[in-house]
Amino acid sequence: MWHNDRMINLAEIDLFNFLIDWHGLPDAPPSALPAECTWLPDPLKEWYSLSGRWTSPLIRLKRMLTPGQIEQSDEKAIFMEDPTGDWFWAFNTEDKITVYDAELHGEWERTAEQLSEFLVHNALNETIYGGKYWRECTQVEAGLVADTLAPMTAVSFGGWRWPRPGGQIFMSKTLLAEVGPAMNPESLQKDRPGYSEVRVTAKEPVNLSYLDRMTSIKWLRSP
Repeated sequence: MWHNDRMINLAEIDLFNFLIDWHGLPDAPPSALPAECTWLPDPLKEWYSLSGRWTSPLIRLKRMLTPGQIEQSDEKAIFMEDPTGDWFWAFNTEDKITVYDAELHGEWERTAEQLSEFLVHNALNETIYGGKYWRECTQVEAGLVADTLAPMTAVSFGGWRWPRPGGQIFMSKTLLAEVGPAMNPESLQKDRPGYSEVRVTAKEPVNLSYLDRMTSIKWLRSP
């Protein structure tokens, strides 16, 4: 793990204010969900109501189903899939707080996060990969990772298996980052020992200048 002793708890993240900080002020009025969607879990209904206040989609990397597309099957209801349709997420229709994930043709497994935490985690993940200003390197030497994350603090999410286990999110007022095990070029299903994949997104390009000074890292960049 890459964090120090201090971690940001979920309770410290106000999702509405986070979305305003990173996506701007909402530009659409609040709207009620269709009556036939009242069976959905409260955290998911709250997310649909909240995210609907932005006309520009907040979920771009993955595909979140619309409320009317969600259907129950075997006490589970799929509400989101990854970009390639190879990974799925579902909530438990009985307790409405448990989240499961599964690869295509794989077995469902209970995630380490309940639905309310998962949705916040997903909002940060989507912002990291949908941001305008970013740096990314898929092979960062272990000794350099701490410097790339130095301005930020780790968020104490339970963790995901997708796209590979071991990822972690960091944040500050101006930066967001996700770090995880690097893929082994010789065996894509395995991690590469001693290396990490790092992506940092910023509110403004100037916030990324400290990364540009790390010339030993070959960054992919925008802009």
